[in-house]
Amino acid sequence: MVGFEDWLGEQSVAETPEEGYIEHCGGASTLPIPQANFNPCMSHWASSAEETSVLSRNGVVKVITIPFSSRVRYDSFFDVLDDEWNLIEDWMNTENGQAPEGVENAYFSSYDFWWYDTNRAMLSTAYSAAAIALGCSAAVILFSSRSVVLMLFSTLTIGFILTSVTAILVAIGWTLGFLESICFAILIGVSVDFVIHFSHAYSNKHGEINRMDRTKYALVKMGPSIAATAITTILSAVVMLFTIITFFQKFALILFFTVIQATVGSFIFLLTFLDCIGPTNPTYLVDKYIDCCTKATTDNDSGVDASRKRNKGSSSKRMDSTSRTAATRRESKASFDSSA
Repeated sequence: MVGFEDWLGEQSVAETPEEGYIEHCGGASTLPIPQANFNPCMSHWASSAEETSVLSRNGVVKVITIPFSSRVRYDSFFDVLDDEWNLIEDWMNTENGQAPEGVENAYFSSYDFWWYDTNRAMLSTAYSAAAIALGCSAAVILFSSRSVVLMLFSTLTIGFILTSVTAILVAIGWTLGFLESICFAILIGVSVDFVIHFSHAYSNKHGEINRMDRTKYALVKMGPSIAATAITTILSAVVMLFTIITFFQKFALILFFTVIQATVGSFIFLLTFLDCIGPTNPTYLVDKYIDCCTKATTDNDSGVDASRKRNKGSSSKRMDSTSRTAATRRESKASFDSSA
């Protein structure tokens, strides 16, 4: 806009102004200029000066870009970028609310905020993935163990694993990026395996059994397999730590910490919960609910069958009564014929 205003001043005092200025600008020497002259005059200036900040179509100005200096860079911390984005966005909304009709739809954009937007989407996706993982694992544990208490204990353990691994990664200086987001999604999937196996083994025995015996059974039944899986996974992660590709290094580090925390969480955190306050009959509530539903369905079916039998009996009685009436009529007719 400064260049346009300078051009107006130069043309207004020039001995031989440009033909486009004479034709479109109405002799204006500074801003503002008459509304009828704005579009053709600015379009002519942008075309003659090869100004790319003004885009016109059929002599009507459609887009004007105004550069400004930003206080952030694309690689600034997410919180700094977020504060700057919200500050500028609030200012733009305020100005648009006060702007006259036709220029009230201004917006801002910057290369510096492209990566910020990507990071914001990845952060939202990471939270969503964690919530989905917790919800799905809780549903799987509930259906496999048929125990609400085991579902709660397992969900708490998985939450502990996710939180502890995330805290470790933040402590060693990691920030959320594209590779970290992918690895975080993998972390969520790996963190639920050991917990689900122990929960299923704990509820595998039916009836009222001491919680210590159930915990011992789960530990003996699934402990060796889970420990072997943890050892082999940790060894594979250690091998990948010495690779050159950055993604494999980050994935190996996340896998290493995740398996360690999953092992600690399942062998110590979850089994301690189960041994101290675990249910002695995990499937009692669900089994009782299923029995009540089954009984209600059976009673309903029995009532329907009894109703059908009563209806069938009534139909038979009506048929018998109809048959007797017909027989009486035939007898009366026979007697009439005989009298005749």
